Amino acid sequence: MALRQSPANRPNHYGELALKFEKRSGKTVVTSAYQLPPLRSSRALHFNQKNPAEATVYMVETAGGLVAGDRNKYEIDIGEEAEVCLIPQSATKIYPSFNGMWSTQNIDVSIASKASLAWKTEAIIPYDIAKLEAKTVINMAEDATLLWGEILAPGRAKRDEILQYNEVRTNYQVWIDGECLIYDALRFSPKTTDLEQLGLLEDHLYVGSLWFVTPKATEIDVKKLNDRLQETADVKVGTGLLDDKAVNVRWLASDLVLLKQEMDRVWEEFANFLYE
Repeated sequence: MALRQSPANRPNHYGELALKFEKRSGKTVVTSAYQLPPLRSSRALHFNQKNPAEATVYMVETAGGLVAGDRNKYEIDIGEEAEVCLIPQSATKIYPSFNGMWSTQNIDVSIASKASLAWKTEAIIPYDIAKLEAKTVINMAEDATLLWGEILAPGRAKRDEILQYNEVRTNYQVWIDGECLIYDALRFSPKTTDLEQLGLLEDHLYVGSLWFVTPKATEIDVKKLNDRLQETADVKVGTGLLDDKAVNVRWLASDLVLLKQEMDRVWEEFANFLYE
């Protein structure tokens, strides 16, 4: 009987998931799906009572995480007036880089006129001595809508494996009709940089980001939104309006449960605005 390989010694994976969505007969459907393991996706589900036309798809990473040298690539194409919600099945785990190689993840998204994408919040968890390079590029029409959330964790906190990864680099870009609206690059190297210093993480561990790009951004009262955000000793948060086209909310937190609760609450508030 063959022994199951541990993530540390299994062969490298080069996963790819390419999905194309279109609006047909009043509902969004998947018109093309290419899946290269370990990346998989569910069929399109239509259970959103607030928006029955929206297609919900669960994305699955069957390998259990990214090992050094692994590469995952996502290509999402959303056609005119299509409405999509993508949900990662679990957090993205980045295993130790014993060979010094990087784990990489690339996400390319295209959102056509009057279309929308909601990418549900999930965490990236880099393990001890992990190395991750992640890049997300979203190209969207001026009248399209985007709701996106993500969390960067310090590691496996329940195992006291906190800020022991080698390096994490993330690059998040949003382009509207060829012009760059958002360029958000983060680089954390806890083994060479004191992330607890003033102006960085200080006494917090988690970084949460929520982006809401919508033609109706100016209708959101950012000041009132900021007043409603729950700021405690464990969670710090701030919000802002970008070029009258996007609202960004960013959290620093030391309690993951509180962070997820707050992010889910704001997510639902933005989603309700989206479905009006």
